[in-house]
Amino acid sequence: MPSVYFQTFGCQMNTADSDAIRRLLALRGFTAADSHADSDLIVVNTCSVREAAERRAAARIAEFAAGKRSRPGQKLWVTGCMAERAGDALKERIPGIDMVIGAKRMERIGEVVEGAFPLCQGGAPAAFGGSAVSDFVPVTRGCDNYCAYCVVPYVRGRERSVPCEAVESAVREKVAAGVREITFLGQNVNSYNCGGVDFPRLLLRMSEIDGLERIRFTTSHPKDCTAALIDAMASSPKIAAHIHLPVQAGADRVLSLMNRGYTAARYRGLIEMIRARLPRADITSDILVGFPTETDAEFRETLALAREARFTTAFMFAYSPREGTAAASMPEEITQKEKLARLSELIALQTEITRGIYEDAVGRELEVLVTERQRKRDMAWMGQDGGCKRVLISCDGVEAGMIFKAKAVRSSGMTLIAERV
Repeated sequence: MPSVYFQTFGCQMNTADSDAIRRLLALRGFTAADSHADSDLIVVNTCSVREAAERRAAARIAEFAAGKRSRPGQKLWVTGCMAERAGDALKERIPGIDMVIGAKRMERIGEVVEGAFPLCQGGAPAAFGGSAVSDFVPVTRGCDNYCAYCVVPYVRGRERSVPCEAVESAVREKVAAGVREITFLGQNVNSYNCGGVDFPRLLLRMSEIDGLERIRFTTSHPKDCTAALIDAMASSPKIAAHIHLPVQAGADRVLSLMNRGYTAARYRGLIEMIRARLPRADITSDILVGFPTETDAEFRETLALAREARFTTAFMFAYSPREGTAAASMPEEITQKEKLARLSELIALQTEITRGIYEDAVGRELEVLVTERQRKRDMAWMGQDGGCKRVLISCDGVEAGMIFKAKAVRSSGMTLIAERV
């Protein structure tokens, strides 16, 4: 049987896209290779969100391409956002690439794979793929927001909602295969709308599927976050009490330059609404420091908002220009040294907040979904509570996919250690 090795960079959408290619290849008899050196096909799924991500991917692709010289017949595919942005010029830049599959072609990936590896009648799928417990289902693709710093709309195209029936079919298929938790994906899931079914209605409809025990989603754009969404979360025990709500900055002038579509006051109002309806919800965020012309005082406004919001965790970055975006033409007035100093200060604040939130959870009863077992240390079982907190638990009679009550007995700062009730 032929074998394939995957290297996936970037976001959860890329992970879902890699899984889609993996399933199509499995139908054609492909098995999972233990290493790239042992594979017949290498698939590298790339990210373009930051220049550093592209550099890492390019270095890995070059390494794979060089290794092909000693492995006649091995194929190398490059897909994802960097593949879309650079196109076939990647083949000239890195000789040895056999196929470049841009992110916009993912909706027709079945045709791409069929063209390379025609499906024979009677073929049986190989047993490899995503997690047996938790998996992803895209509900929107592309983005219409055009945030000034973001390259995603240019590499993934205009926003499209996946038909509700297709979403439901994908969920039912995964649940039948043993998946207990689904994370719905989109650059902005809040804008989902297909045949009059908006995102809150989609969540409630999917929550009625037997065997699906927990639902998550990301990313939720603040400008489209509604009371109806929070009400849907509060009304269904299957929907995790976790919302990823990227704020990016705490100063209105910077938010306007970023083209985010909301003010800091509007964002604070959303936080208040969520806390009122879901008092113990985990709210997570993305924060970008050092945006062109951001003053120190404006950075202090971001710190103040983060301090008030008390995010459970946050993804924090220093701004770097991306070619083709609106921000790339803005004057760079902030040195790299200052950007990193601001980032360091923000990380220190958020680390303190995260530790406090985890400490506050000690003594509390949790509903834990067990996802997998540690491969190192004491081989404890790993899982998540009903929000987004990481939980470790050591006990007998446990297997991945189980959901049970546990009591948090201590915190390591960013992980809860729990005992089964």
